[in-house]
Amino acid sequence: MFGWERSRPARIAAKRVLEGKHALHRFGAPFLALFALFGLAFSGAAHAQDTPRQRLDSVRATLVEIDAAFKNPSLSDSDLQRLRADNDPLASEVQAVIAELTPKLEASVKRLTELTPKSKDKAPEADAVTGELAAEEKIHDDLDADLRSARALALQVDDNNARIGAARRALFAQQTFERSSSILSPLLWVTVIREAPGDVATLGGLLYDWLSGVASRLTRLQTLSLLGLLIAFGALAAPVRWVAQRVIARDPDAAAPSKLRRAFAAIWTALVLGGIPLLGLVAVAYALDAFDLSDPRLQGVQDAILDGLKLLFITNALVRGLLAPGQPAWRLVAIADRVVPQVYSFWMSVAAVVAIEKLLETAADAIGASLSMTVAARALGAALVVVFSGRLLRTTAVPAASAAAPPRDGWAPVRTLFWLLGVVLLGAILIGYIAFATFIVAQMIWVAGVGTAIYLVNVVVDEGTEAGLQPNAAIGRGLMSVAGLGREALEQIGVLIEGAARVALVVTGILLVLAPWGIQSQDMFGSLRAAYFGFRVGNVTISVSSILAAAAVLIFGVLITRAVQGWLASKLLPRTRLDSGIRNSIKTIFGYVGFVFALVLGCAQLGLSFQNLAIVAGALGVGIGFGLQSIVNNFLSGLILLWERGVRVGDWVVIGAEQGFVRRINARATEVETFDRATLIVPNATLVSGVVKNWVHSDRVGRIIICLNVAFDNDADAVREILIAVAKAQELVLSIPAPLVLFSEFADWALKFQLICFVDEVEMAERVKSEMHFDLLRRLKEAGVRLAYPYPTPPPAPKPEGAGPPGSGGG
Repeated sequence: MFGWERSRPARIAAKRVLEGKHALHRFGAPFLALFALFGLAFSGAAHAQDTPRQRLDSVRATLVEIDAAFKNPSLSDSDLQRLRADNDPLASEVQAVIAELTPKLEASVKRLTELTPKSKDKAPEADAVTGELAAEEKIHDDLDADLRSARALALQVDDNNARIGAARRALFAQQTFERSSSILSPLLWVTVIREAPGDVATLGGLLYDWLSGVASRLTRLQTLSLLGLLIAFGALAAPVRWVAQRVIARDPDAAAPSKLRRAFAAIWTALVLGGIPLLGLVAVAYALDAFDLSDPRLQGVQDAILDGLKLLFITNALVRGLLAPGQPAWRLVAIADRVVPQVYSFWMSVAAVVAIEKLLETAADAIGASLSMTVAARALGAALVVVFSGRLLRTTAVPAASAAAPPRDGWAPVRTLFWLLGVVLLGAILIGYIAFATFIVAQMIWVAGVGTAIYLVNVVVDEGTEAGLQPNAAIGRGLMSVAGLGREALEQIGVLIEGAARVALVVTGILLVLAPWGIQSQDMFGSLRAAYFGFRVGNVTISVSSILAAAAVLIFGVLITRAVQGWLASKLLPRTRLDSGIRNSIKTIFGYVGFVFALVLGCAQLGLSFQNLAIVAGALGVGIGFGLQSIVNNFLSGLILLWERGVRVGDWVVIGAEQGFVRRINARATEVETFDRATLIVPNATLVSGVVKNWVHSDRVGRIIICLNVAFDNDADAVREILIAVAKAQELVLSIPAPLVLFSEFADWALKFQLICFVDEVEMAERVKSEMHFDLLRRLKEAGVRLAYPYPTPPPAPKPEGAGPPGSGGG
């Protein structure tokens, strides 16, 4: 089992090892990788010999252990991470068993079908077949049972992942937003002053015991070996760094190095400045373990020291690589020389505060100090970060002398963000949310480090792609000669590569930024929803956290949409053959779609279901519809046409007295080619708000109606047969629906008939109708059917002289 019921020292030691926080485990990972590979190879060889049922039993046993461990109410986040690490491999294991058993079960089913005798078969070898059939049925039943068990275990593994994720989110909310004493609380500092001497004495005793134990265990040979190891590493560090810095050197005499070269130099500088010290930490950790110099009681303090040094080394490497102090020609970001030292000092100070704070926390845990010591250390650390932020903002402010003609300041949003963070930190430590302030400080340096690394990689990808796909570059020249691509195609490929890489980097950055939140990729924003308690209105939970989460999702979605819009407008679409109207329509439609999608995600964070969203969208649609009646314009109408597709390119439309085929839908107007080859420019608003007849909106089937008037002395049945024969004689006339003849009217002078039939292409209707007229006239003449003509209206009779109206008394 997991052994949380051991004694406290043994439990702490086991926890360190299992969490991976042991110094050799974390810093000696490169040295342990080879042994891990050998271990995986041997375990894989042994594992391959296990049957699927044995593998399922092993998975089931692990799930039982995880379920038993999950019942412990005092699980920490590291315990939950370990449970997740134990549970995740089970999914791939179960899926592998399912993939192995599925074809075997299918083969067994086929085998059973072949062995199952037909009722009429009565072969003499029926007994042998029956025995073989029974054996195959047993195999089939075993495979089916194992497969069902594997699928049930897969569901249990997924359920464990959901439970662990929910537990981590709840723990994150509880720990991060737990209120403690304010930094101004007198009781807090009275407790710290009272307990500090005893805690220092206890820590001193532990250190004395550790040093005494080291001195008693360390022989002279081990001492000489340890000193030799440290001297050898120190002697090798300088030449290794000297050689590494000259692989990609920052030449101070270079006037204007390319952005790609500056990015490579920055990355290499960061690797050199961070890699060599980290190798030294690995050597120190290895020596501590090799010579048995660690004390289980001080293991956390040792890890905190190594972690703090690692943080300082990495911060120094990234800041120096990005800012290139003293070398403005090699600087990737536009920062003045006077500001660079201040920025470097700020981030190194913040890193030092975080490192010292972690060291004090682990030291307090080691000596069993009260919570007041940890709260005081965290509060002081957050207060120092507020002071450092204020000093940085004051020293990097734009000089007042330039207020008459202020230059464009690209760093104003960053300064505003730092002011906001300073206010949030100050308010948190004043009202007692010390844990939240500590989390913000840790996130500041973590986000800055992740952002710096992603920015450097993004510059290398963008500039490297653009340089590599130039027609005169080796890669671009090869693609043009081998694949036959043109310059425009190379530009489009480059833009697509840059866009895909940028999306991948953004997603990676988001996952890395949210990693300290205890959030998995499948439940990224779950912790925000669990941060505060809210009240429910129906099925919707209203709380501060849900509103902030919805606003954050909406803002992030809009920013991503705007970024992609800018990329489309400036990178991809200009390299296509689309005209400006279509490009603008695509860009705008994408903006609307992105905004709606971000709005839906934001509403989902509030707990609104799609059914509720549909009701709200319907109500908004009615209001927006009334508003658009007065403000609609041709541009928006063009977007509506492109979105609704009521009129599409190639459709046969009738607009007033004109008709023709739609050839192009632009952002302002639609081009219609009439049947006399003229071009009709129709404003999009006319198509949206006016009446438009579209012959091919639903399909391209066309109807033909032929009217026929015959004399009274003709046989009506014979006329119907002639009309049906005329319709069936045309190959383009559809048989379904069948041609129909209607006896429409007894006129004073004729019998009136209508022939109705359909063709599958409306554009051919007039041509087919003409052919049917010719055929009908020929058949009527052959059958002797007389057509009817309207009787001429007789002239009025002449009026006799002297005659008048009846009753007039004339004559």
